[in-house]
Amino acid sequence: MAGSGYSQIEPFGGTGDRGRDAIHLSRINGKFTVFAYTVRSDWLVKLNQDCKRVKEEQHNPHEVVFVCTSELSGNEKDKAKEKIKDNFGWSLDIYDIERIRVLLAGEFRHLIAQHPTIFCPPWFPARGGLSISECKDTIVIDHLPNNHSLATWLTRRLSVSGYKTWCYGLSPLVGEDKDESISILIEQRAIQYVPLISLETFTDAGFLGRISTALRTNDFVMPCWSENLEKSYSNAKILNVEAARFDASWSEGLEKILNQLNARGVKPDIDQERGKSIALRAYMPEPVTKAVNEKVYSNVFAVKVPKSIIICDLEKTMDDVELYKLRPIWAFVKASPNKLLSFDVPPSNVPLVKTQRLPEYSWENYESREGKKSLDLVKELIKRSLHVSCAQAGLALWTDRDVYYFAEKDGKQNKISFIHVDGRKTHVAGTGIKQDGWGDRATKFRYQLSPNFRIDRDEEGRFWVMTRIYIRVTDLDGKPFEGKAIIRKRKKVTKNWWNQQWLARTLGVMQGLANTDDNQSIQIGSEDKRKVVISTKPLDWDCPISIDVEAVDRIGDFQEEMASAKYFEEDTSEEANDISVGAS
Repeated sequence: MAGSGYSQIEPFGGTGDRGRDAIHLSRINGKFTVFAYTVRSDWLVKLNQDCKRVKEEQHNPHEVVFVCTSELSGNEKDKAKEKIKDNFGWSLDIYDIERIRVLLAGEFRHLIAQHPTIFCPPWFPARGGLSISECKDTIVIDHLPNNHSLATWLTRRLSVSGYKTWCYGLSPLVGEDKDESISILIEQRAIQYVPLISLETFTDAGFLGRISTALRTNDFVMPCWSENLEKSYSNAKILNVEAARFDASWSEGLEKILNQLNARGVKPDIDQERGKSIALRAYMPEPVTKAVNEKVYSNVFAVKVPKSIIICDLEKTMDDVELYKLRPIWAFVKASPNKLLSFDVPPSNVPLVKTQRLPEYSWENYESREGKKSLDLVKELIKRSLHVSCAQAGLALWTDRDVYYFAEKDGKQNKISFIHVDGRKTHVAGTGIKQDGWGDRATKFRYQLSPNFRIDRDEEGRFWVMTRIYIRVTDLDGKPFEGKAIIRKRKKVTKNWWNQQWLARTLGVMQGLANTDDNQSIQIGSEDKRKVVISTKPLDWDCPISIDVEAVDRIGDFQEEMASAKYFEEDTSEEANDISVGAS
């Protein structure tokens, strides 16, 4: 959109966007545009919903730009534009999937190369692990095997400085014609070509051919000498080009390269912090994805709710203490001082108004009732039901934050047994002890898993719960940490947890709350028609690309290096802050 006439576009999206995925205010004519994006197939319904929301929020745009992944006919677009003009008075511009495709195949083809995680193999051509869609944004470093160490070091240093780099010695070329692939990348992706020159260079016809071709473009080649070539008898043209000398000092050679990049107007593409991360990843010797289907699991679980809500009229007002005592055994919402709402009948100690039958209503037929919006009420009752399940499963209540957590059992580690997605029986630690620091400064602390629930409803009316794991950290006596200490301790616990570890703990927590014989669901309610049922099986999808686990294992050392560098920097910066605060 930024390249389609909306240069000042400001993205929003997510929750709390008030109906706007992005906005644009033209500095030329003051035209105000609101953007709405969707991947839903019922695009027209979504367009109407978005426009109604924009009107309710009184954004008052001149134009709405609607972007969708459906393929629309000209007639469909014309009718939609006419309808929005008649109903709201705004002009409408539509980008459907075909219009987006045409843009990506034409003037915006560079975006394909810039976003390899979206436009990824096997659907888009690549050479040496890099997309060959035209986008001249990469420093291509070419060399022979004898200069591999220097090439590796130079690649990393330029990446740390924020430049996009591609290096022959670090890239996957198995099954490709080496000379052809490098030549294509130089032509399609290189903003600068950096060949590492040594005496062996003049014995490799393919390398010399690539250099000669690149020299035809002005201010494009930046040769680097890895050894002294002043007395070379070669008459190659590359020796007449001023070179960055690495034969005496690598640091001086790097400085000359960086100065020359700046002089030629080649600016870093990213900030230095992200550059450090990319530099570490540059050592990955092979792709970590493969074109094989893989099952992808989420931390989202399906929920079924009763059709009706019971209205509990109280004979006398219950104070906050009395209501608080009910929370662990009954899921309810307070509608007024003398009225409680619930899916299930109340316990016998709730003082109800004498009546033959408790009144109830079908919440789906009422947008709001008893002063409560039905959708918000159902979400709250689902969360309250999960809190009841936590209490029934024996989780401890952290009263300061009103959340439940797995506690130690008789002073010992609490192990949660569960069935993994592949059917094997295993367990995870719901609690544990970790060490912070080394040597004389080493201290130990405790941690406990605490489930955090977010409830929502999809476009088809189905409810679901997203389960996230919060790490509660305390000293050995059980006193919770405060402030920055919480963040630091949590990092010590989770820094080596990757997706598979988080998935195992999420499954363990949900099955730890299950109260059925097969551990397949959490059921809260006195009878079937009044039960809230939460599945402990996560939603999953089939993805056409999978992670190559063996390749990931082979580069595990680099993940550890990235994590270690990240946590070392953050820990030292926090310690520095602590020292400065103490001194002040």
